[in-house]
Formats: sequence, structure tokens, C-alpha cells
Amino acid sequence: MSPAAPTAAVVLSEIAQNPDSLGISGDFPAAATAAWAVLAPHHKGISPARTSWYAHHGPFSSYDPAGPETLTEVTLSYDGTRFHGELSGHRLLPAQQARQLIETWQLEPVDVALDRLERL
Repeated sequence: MSPAAPTAAVVLSEIAQNPDSLGISGDFPAAATAAWAVLAPHHKGISPARTSWYAHHGPFSSYDPAGPETLTEVTLSYDGTRFHGELSGHRLLPAQQARQLIETWQLEPVDVALDRLERL
């Protein structure tokens, strides 16, 4: 019996600066497919079937005042080329669970990550 493939969590953050046509909320499977194309070559041992996906929203997601950060677990399938999913596969995590995961994963604050990316 071979060892199980590593598991991973991928967090995609919705940012206000994205044009609506590129937002993760409108088509999360397409955003996941684009992210996988960038991530997979650097993490060859990780299987798409053993990857958990999360939509991350917060004050950085809108120009209007927004509430606290949220995480939505998104269930996706992978056909070998792209991801697929339905809105029925989205589950907003309770606030306490979202905070705990954000802390456990040590997510860099979105504004800090954007500043760092602009300097690259």
C-alpha cells in the first residue's frame, strides 16, 4: 500500500481591486483552475483530489465597509484539466472556525501580501 498523497489547503482572497470579471465569487472553479496552473508545478506531490479550497473575504474585498474576515469552504472536482463546482458546494465557515484556521495557517494579511507582490 502506497502512502496517501499530501493534503493541502488553497485560500483564494477576493480583493476589491480585481475587475468584476476576474472575481473569485463569480466563478470560483475558474479561479481555482488558474491558481492550480501556478501552484501545481511547484508542489508536484499534491493531488487536486486531496486539496481543500477556500474563498477568503474581508474588508479588503470591497470598497464599502465590510464585516470581519470570512472563509467559505468550496467543494470542487477536477477532470484532469480544470476544476468544476456548483454554488451548492459552498459552505460558509462559522466565524470562530474561520478565525482559528486563519491563525493556524498564519495567513499573511491581504494588504501586506499585495504590497509585497507590487514590489516584485
